[in-house]
Amino acid sequence: MQERTASTLRNGVLGGVVGSALGFVPLVLLVAPLLGGGVAGYLEREGPKRGALAGAVAGIVMAAVSTLITGVVLALRFGEFPVGGGPLRSLGIAALLSLAATLGQILVAGVGGALGALLADGRASAPSGSHTVAGADGARPPSWRAILGGLVAGLAAFLAVTISLTVVLDPLVWPSLLVALPIGAVAGASAAVLGYRYLARGPEETINWRAIGIGVLVVVLVFGLLLFGLSVLGQQRVEQSSESTYEYRVTLSTDRSLENATVYVPMPTDDGDTELAAQFLQSVRYERDVPALRGYDPDPTPVNFTYERVETEHGPMIAISADRIDVSRVYYRVVENETMGWRERISPDEYDPTDPAMGVRDDGSFTFTVTLRSEERIETADPLGTAPILTPQYDRTAVECRFGTDAERHRCYEYDSRVYATYDTTPNATVYVSTELSGRNEWFSGGWTGNEYRDRTSVELLGPGRGWYVTSGELEVGRGNYRD
Repeated sequence: MQERTASTLRNGVLGGVVGSALGFVPLVLLVAPLLGGGVAGYLEREGPKRGALAGAVAGIVMAAVSTLITGVVLALRFGEFPVGGGPLRSLGIAALLSLAATLGQILVAGVGGALGALLADGRASAPSGSHTVAGADGARPPSWRAILGGLVAGLAAFLAVTISLTVVLDPLVWPSLLVALPIGAVAGASAAVLGYRYLARGPEETINWRAIGIGVLVVVLVFGLLLFGLSVLGQQRVEQSSESTYEYRVTLSTDRSLENATVYVPMPTDDGDTELAAQFLQSVRYERDVPALRGYDPDPTPVNFTYERVETEHGPMIAISADRIDVSRVYYRVVENETMGWRERISPDEYDPTDPAMGVRDDGSFTFTVTLRSEERIETADPLGTAPILTPQYDRTAVECRFGTDAERHRCYEYDSRVYATYDTTPNATVYVSTELSGRNEWFSGGWTGNEYRDRTSVELLGPGRGWYVTSGELEVGRGNYRD
C-alpha cells in the first residue's frame, strides 16, 4: 500500500512538473492541467480511480508552482507582497476567484488523470488481429479503427461544446472563447478517450459505465457551478458599465460668408419636456472643421453665435444667430515624396480645376453638440411618447429600413419638418443645415455594444436665406442589440 501511495505521489509530481512547463507555452497553457494530469494518470496505470488521484496530485503541484511564481513576480515587481490597502470587497472577490481557479485546476487535472489511466488500459487491452504482435511489456498495438473513432468523437465534442459555450457566454463573459476553449478541450479529450476505450475493448472485457457516468456527472456539476459564477460576474460587469445618453447635434455648413444669419432648427421635446434643449441653450459650444493644410491658419477668427428658444407657427424651435460668419476658401495642391505626402496651400490664381492634384476647401462647417446622461434606460425600441424626438414632424410614414438588424424592434419612418433661415450671401452660396438626435444604451460585454434610436432632418439651401423651408426627416428606432 505504501509502495502504491509513493508511486502515485511520484507520478503526480512528474505530471505536475510537465503541466507546469506546458503552462508557459502560449495557447497550450489553457489545457496544461488536463495534459499534466493525463501524464500522471498514464504513468499510474492502475485504473481510472488511481489515475484520477495521481492527476489530482499533479493539479496540486501545478497550483503550488503557479502560486509560487506569482508571489515571486509580485515581490520583484512591487518589492513586497501587496496584501493591504485595497477594499475588502475586491480582496474577497480576488480570493474567491483564486480559490475557484485552484479547485478548477485540480479537478481538470484529476479528469486528465482518469483519462490517462483509461488510455493506458485501452492500450494494454486493445484487441489484436491475426497480424498484430504484442510488445515487450505485453501491450498490444492500437487499432486504427479505435484511434480514428476516438479522434472523430473527440473533435465533434470539442467543437460542439466550444462553439455553444462561446455563443452562450458572449453576452456575459469577455473573452468568452478563452473560457470555452479549456472546457471544450476537457469535453473533447473525454469523448476521444472514452470512444477509443470503447472501440479498443477486448472481447470479454466490460466497461464500468456507472463509474464513468458518476464521473461525468460530477464534472458537469462542477463546471456548471463555475459557469454560473462566471455568468453572475459577467452580469455584474454589464450592469456596472451600462450607460444611457442622449446626444443632440446641429450642423451648419456654408461655402460662402454669411451676414445677419439666423436659422431656426427642430428642437428635441418629449411631451413638453425640453431638458436636452435647455442644456443646449446653456452650455453648447461649436466645433469648426478647418482644412489640414500647410500655410493655412488653423485658428480662424471666432464666430459670435447666440442661441435662444423661439415660439413659431410650427411650435418651439431653437434659433442660432450670428452677425457675420466669415468663410475662407482655401486652394491647395497635393505634394508627394517617396515616403509621404501633404497638402500645401496655393493662391487662387495657381488653382487649376482640371488638375487632380489640386483642390479647394472651405472652413465654413460648424457643429453644435450637447449630451445628456439618463438615469434610466432609454426606450430606444419605442421612443415615441417616452423619449425626446425632433419637432415639428409632419406626415410621418413607416418605411422599409435600409439596413435591418432586429425585425421585431427595428423600424424606420420618414417625415417632413421645417427650418427657418435668413441671411445675406452671394447667389452661388450653398448652405447645409442638419439636426440629429440620438438616444443610446451602451454596456461592455466582449466589447462595447448596445442599442439606439436616431432622429435626423436635413436641407440644402442655395443663395440667400428667405424664410421657411421644408426639410426631410428620418426616424430609426430599435437599432442594435438588446439584452432581453
